[in-house]
Amino acid sequence: MWIITQALMVLALGMQLTGCTTVRHQLGRVLISDETEYALGSQLAAHIDTTQTSLDNPNIQRYVERIAAPLVERAQVDRPGATYKFTVLDDPTQVNAFAVPGGFLYVYSGLIIAAEDEAELAGVLAHEIGHIVGRHSANQLASQFGIQLLSAIALGEEASKYAVDIAQITAQLSSARFSRDDERQADRYGLRYVVESGYDPTGLVRFFEKLGALEGGKRTNVETLFSSHPATEERIRDIEARIERSGVATGQRNAQRYMRETAVLRR
Repeated sequence: MWIITQALMVLALGMQLTGCTTVRHQLGRVLISDETEYALGSQLAAHIDTTQTSLDNPNIQRYVERIAAPLVERAQVDRPGATYKFTVLDDPTQVNAFAVPGGFLYVYSGLIIAAEDEAELAGVLAHEIGHIVGRHSANQLASQFGIQLLSAIALGEEASKYAVDIAQITAQLSSARFSRDDERQADRYGLRYVVESGYDPTGLVRFFEKLGALEGGKRTNVETLFSSHPATEERIRDIEARIERSGVATGQRNAQRYMRETAVLRR
């Protein structure tokens, strides 16, 4: 009860001083510690590992980790001490990626196939890292399922006591629709990490536009990514404006290497 009272005091003070998004992040930090978030994420990741099929190709796994490595290094500035684990899931029909509290990130093979260079994949990975830095998944789960349940799962207790199971929570993670403010913040974090890592910052914009074309042609199952990360025209224009203001409009794309390293997925 004491921690709830303290959290409400933080919320009341924050409402006087800051915007709603900042208040929500402050409240999330009070209610869910980094340790609890990681423990919760470990439980959820263990469930995902038993219900989803990981790609049986260590070369692709290592390649994704290499692309993500400089992004993670830059993200440490905004959330020091956070750890990240990337897993490629084997489903060529799913053009999606999602983040689990505690730094567990998943990307479907269908998304890797849809991308055409390292910059496009880096843009998506950086955006997901931005969600971890902003604690968006943890905050959203806390709002939907409650602190008591999440803390119980983090401690290894049975979620069934609370009339909900881990499957419901992981389903929410993979199809979560974040708030507009959360998406913008993840975009801004991600864009900075991409630029500082030397990747072409227009990669995420190109990828969003590519998905729009694919969705219109109904060539693949891309609606999941749009429902969880709606690539609205407003968001795309905001990213483009930030790229222009940054003064860095180009960078590494490494398209030939990307196609070579991921060729096995396209056969």
